[in-house]
Amino acid sequence: MSLSTPIRYAALGAADTVGVGSNSPASENWTARLRAALPRDTVYERFARSGLSLDEARSSELPRVIEFQPTLVTMWLSVNDVLRPVPLPAYQQSLQATLTRLTRETTARVALLNVPDLATLAGFHATAEMRAKLREQALMWNAAIDETARPFGPRVLVVDLLSVSRELAEHGEWLCSDAFHPSPAGYQKLADVTLEAMRRAGWPPAVP
Repeated sequence: MSLSTPIRYAALGAADTVGVGSNSPASENWTARLRAALPRDTVYERFARSGLSLDEARSSELPRVIEFQPTLVTMWLSVNDVLRPVPLPAYQQSLQATLTRLTRETTARVALLNVPDLATLAGFHATAEMRAKLREQALMWNAAIDETARPFGPRVLVVDLLSVSRELAEHGEWLCSDAFHPSPAGYQKLADVTLEAMRRAGWPPAVP
């Protein structure tokens, strides 16, 4: 079933939704690129701040998202939590509470991006042991994200970033000069991956 129109799109996230790493953050962040692929009458708002953890976003941004009454939400709030590190059970609890509010207090479908392969972002200083630990963390966190999202059925779509992020070694152009945040090309790739997942689920209508 496709999304009802006009779409009210709320982008909930951290630095990637702010657009850190691009020369024109408002237009080159990945959610703006995704919005460009949606119908022209889509209403789009960002609810983001650099460095946000999921629990911080629950306090500062989620109430504003609910007030906006979206029909589509994208949410990528996991990487900061992994790196801090936030205990995984606490993250799962916060994720469940966030998805519960979104699905009960709005009509939105939620595209939930998971954890990429952080070992590919670790830099040349990282040892093989460090990279192995980061890959193990990503697998563990993504399994927990899948488990938490599953009870919400078709209202929540998990967008897998793990496999595409493993292509970073061959696509240095996807990262900005800090070798961590996406470049404009990387933001476009994020938008493309998310849009393709949404289309496979039958969510967005075609751009008229």
